[in-house]
Amino acid sequence: MDTTPAPVPLGRSIGRAHKMVRAWGDREMAALDSSVTEWIVLFHIAAAPAPGASQTEIARFSEMGGPALVRHIDRLEADGIVTRTRDTADRRVIRLALTEAGHERLDALRQVMARCDVAMRSVLTADEAAVMQTALDKVFAFAIDRLRDGDPSSLPPGPPPGAGLDPFAPIARSTS
Repeated sequence: MDTTPAPVPLGRSIGRAHKMVRAWGDREMAALDSSVTEWIVLFHIAAAPAPGASQTEIARFSEMGGPALVRHIDRLEADGIVTRTRDTADRRVIRLALTEAGHERLDALRQVMARCDVAMRSVLTADEAAVMQTALDKVFAFAIDRLRDGDPSSLPPGPPPGAGLDPFAPIARSTS
C-alpha cells in the first residue's frame, strides 16, 4: 500500500500564497496609505503605450470591477495622482495618465514592493527563485490560454500593459 501523501492541489497552493503575499504587501503599503491594488493600477497606467490605458483595460488587469475602479480612480484623480481624458478616436473611451505626483507616488510604491520582493527571495535559493518564476510564468500562460479559449472577449488581445517590463525599474515618463 502506497503511503505517499497526496499532493496538495497547485491551485490551492498558489491561491494560499497569493492571499498571504497580498495581505503582507498591503500591510507594507499601509505606511504610505496605499495598497497593492494601487501599485498595480499605477504601474499599468504608467506602462501603457500612447495614448494611455483605458479604464476598461486597467479594470481587466487590476482585479477590480468597473465600479470599484471608477471610485479608486476618482480618489486618485482628486489626489492629483492621475488624469482622465477622452480618447480622441473614440470619445466613449476614458484614457488615464499619471501626473508628476503620480509618477512620484509610483516610485515610492515601487520601492516598498522591491523591498518585499527582496525579502521573499531571501527565503529561496537563486535556483529555487528561477524555477519558481519559470513555473509561475508557465501556469500564467496556461491560464490565459484557457480563458481565451473559453471566452476570447474576457481578455483583451495581447499582453497587459507593462507585460515584460521590470515592475521595480522606473518607467520612462511620457512627454505629453
